[in-house]
Amino acid sequence: MKQIIELRDTEKRKMIAETFGISLANLSQILRFKRNGKNAEAIRKMAQENGGIKYTEGNEPSKVKVLDSHGNVTNIINQ
Repeated sequence: MKQIIELRDTEKRKMIAETFGISLANLSQILRFKRNGKNAEAIRKMAQENGGIKYTEGNEPSKVKVLDSHGNVTNIINQ
């Protein structure tokens, strides 16, 4: 299950990066849960407190198409 914190405000991103003494590239990696340094959780929390939205991918139901012998869709099943 992938997680991401989206923070679009560039000024707030810069402020968080300066507060923790990290680069904007490193901040991006932390907000995408690709890096887990000693301050990662505090950085993610600060991002959410400053308007960041946490998304979790993989919770959407998947659709399965049922085909007949000619390849035509006869039914769609939500799982």
